[in-house]
Amino acid sequence: MFPNELEARKQIVLYSKKVHAAGLVCATDGNLSVRLDEHHVLITPSSLRKEDMHIEAPVIIDMNGEPVGDTRRPSTEHKVHLEAYRQRPDVMAVIHAHPPKAIAFTIAEAPLDTCILPEVVVTLGSIPVAPYATPSTDDLPASMGELIRRSDAVMLARHGSVTVGLTLADAFKKLEKLEHNAEILIYARILGGAKPFSRSQLEELENLREFYSITNRTIPCSGGL
Repeated sequence: MFPNELEARKQIVLYSKKVHAAGLVCATDGNLSVRLDEHHVLITPSSLRKEDMHIEAPVIIDMNGEPVGDTRRPSTEHKVHLEAYRQRPDVMAVIHAHPPKAIAFTIAEAPLDTCILPEVVVTLGSIPVAPYATPSTDDLPASMGELIRRSDAVMLARHGSVTVGLTLADAFKKLEKLEHNAEILIYARILGGAKPFSRSQLEELENLREFYSITNRTIPCSGGL
């Protein structure tokens, strides 16, 4: 069910401030959107700090990225959001953020192992990394199109993350888990490296998805010992 516009605006304001307060964006980085109907999306505007978001700020755009009844520019990364909605008719909200610890792994070209914490194995699985593409170009959404079809969370190399869900609350929880996993993985590396689950442990964890009625799309963790 699509949300009404006023509620969507309230949610964008709320989660814009949460994303900023959590240190997952800085300056005018990042963008959030909510699908209003099959043809329109409400998205944060260009050049506004997320902590300064207000209810009139988000811009309505069509599926071609054109503002509807507005002269302001939508976020420069609106193409990323529209690609997610095209690939995933089930998705109602998108957050594109710049989580620093998770991005650091892509800059170092170090594996961002999201199969080391039980709750992340169950809820997010193995998070894919899209190859580097220049921000604000058509190459960026193209780099993640196939991946977002398979996973509710995708890293964009050297740039940021994309998390999707039925609501902004849903997308935000996935973003938080992604960055928290990256932080713990850094600590584990300092202490000598993260020790993997066994294959049977991974399978047992993944079987819990049905128990907890988790239906979001994930790429199952593989490998193990």
